Order: sequence, then structure tokens, then C-alpha cells
Amino acid sequence: MAITITEILQQWADYGIFYYVLPFLLIFALVFAILQKIKIMGSEQEGRGINAVIALAVSLLSLQFDYVPLFFSVIFPKLGMGLAVLLVALILLGLFVDYNRYRGQMYIFLGIGGVTAGIVILSTLSDYSWWTGSFWHENLSAIVAGAIIIGFVAIVINSAKTPGHEGSMFKLIPGK
Repeated sequence: MAITITEILQQWADYGIFYYVLPFLLIFALVFAILQKIKIMGSEQEGRGINAVIALAVSLLSLQFDYVPLFFSVIFPKLGMGLAVLLVALILLGLFVDYNRYRGQMYIFLGIGGVTAGIVILSTLSDYSWWTGSFWHENLSAIVAGAIIIGFVAIVINSAKTPGHEGSMFKLIPGK
């Protein structure tokens, strides 16, 4: 009898692959890569063993109380949905905007990506009790006002005309 992919994935879930092994590997790889990049323990070859021990310790300690596996089980499905939204936005942007003729598509995609990332992060954090505390209810209007002011200042600064540059985000590329 053939075993379906659903049964295989369920067996992996029963063995704790998704709950412990994958978060452990992800945290280990990130901590090890960061330690190797900053070379805090010496050159790449000298500090490799120490960096591996530190990454191993941090990875195991992060799995100790189930906060990390639970957080990962909440954020990564939402990340997948966010990536699907970005893919659809990229397809629609490519459908309606001529990349060879106009500049500025990057800013639209960056805006869509930023909003999507914000929604993914905020919806993930809404599953935790500190997110629903009184801080957000008391200060939400100030946070929104601050974000609007910062956005307005960024738009004003970036839209200022400088010598040799047009003020428009969608500029024709010369010669096309």
C-alpha cells in the first residue's frame, strides 16, 4: 500500500521534526552564521568550534520552554500567506507597469512588502497576551499619528527637486 505525503508529514509531526528539529536547525544556522560573520572569537577557522558550541547552546536553550516552537508554528504559516500576497502583487505589477520604460516600481513593491510584513508580524503578535494589553489601547492614536508624520516627512524629503533630477517617482528612462 502506498503511503501518502499527508501520512509522512503527520509522522514527522508526531516525531517532533516540525516542533523541535526544524526550529533548532534554523536557530543554530542563524546564530552560527552571525558569529562566523562578525568573527568575535577570532578568524573563521580559529573560532569555528567555539561558535558552533555557542550556537548549539543558544539553539537548545531557546527550545527549553516551548516559546520558540509555538511562535514558529504561528508565524511561518502567516509568512507563507504574506509571500503569496507579495507574489500576486509582483505579478499584477508586472502586468500593468512597463519595467523597461518607467522607474519607481521598486517603491510600490517595497510599500506592498512593508505593509504585508507589518500585517504578518502584528497578526502573529496578536496571538500573545502582551499584545492585547492596555499599552496599545492607550497609545494607538499616538503611534498612528507618529507613523503618519514620519511617512509625510519621508515623502517631502524624497520628493524635493534636486538639480538634474525630476521630482516624479515614475520617470521615463531616457532613450526608451
